[in-house]
Amino acid sequence: MSTSTDFLAALRAPDAAIDALAAMLDAMDDEGRRHAIEGLRPADQARLYDLAAGRHTDLDHYVPPGTPAGAEVIHDGMNTLPVIGGPFQKRFAIDPDDPTRLCGYNHNHAGFVSHVFWFTGPGYFLLRKKGSDSPDGRTDHGGQVFVNYYEQPSRAPVASWPDPKPPIGLTAGLVWGSMCDYMWKVSEHVSIGTAFKKGKPLGQYFALSRREG
Repeated sequence: MSTSTDFLAALRAPDAAIDALAAMLDAMDDEGRRHAIEGLRPADQARLYDLAAGRHTDLDHYVPPGTPAGAEVIHDGMNTLPVIGGPFQKRFAIDPDDPTRLCGYNHNHAGFVSHVFWFTGPGYFLLRKKGSDSPDGRTDHGGQVFVNYYEQPSRAPVASWPDPKPPIGLTAGLVWGSMCDYMWKVSEHVSIGTAFKKGKPLGQYFALSRREG
């Protein structure tokens, strides 16, 4: 069985192939996939994003069909942000005001950013399906699924989640305002995104791995 070390070595090889990388991730359990994405360096994430280009994902990847309203689906993540980068989670759920939509927030449970939650806010968003118009004016995103921070649910969809906070002002606006994350599918559980602010690339990436069950 492939390990996270095997996956990282394959990704860094000159002949890295996305189908082979996806098969390695599919063969791992939740812990193995989490270790694999937490081992990604910034250059690895940029390479993985390029290799996955054109592999569209969909909303079912983030919240599988049959997930009840009020239940969260956790995606373990790793981002490349300077200073506040590192392991985190994106938590997804059905929007309580519209069951056809998905929403979520960024749960920072480790590292420096976990101690400054009051500064960044929870980073709520709506997840927009393939083919949706982008609020930041991009027309070249190929119809990707994207995380839309311009919008958020009116209330927390899961009882244990924090209250939504608009991404405006000096604090939340600095981190989350005018931002969209554009996603490609890597494997059955793993996706990778890159951030744009006001339609301009930030050069930052993050990988996500959906937990089973």
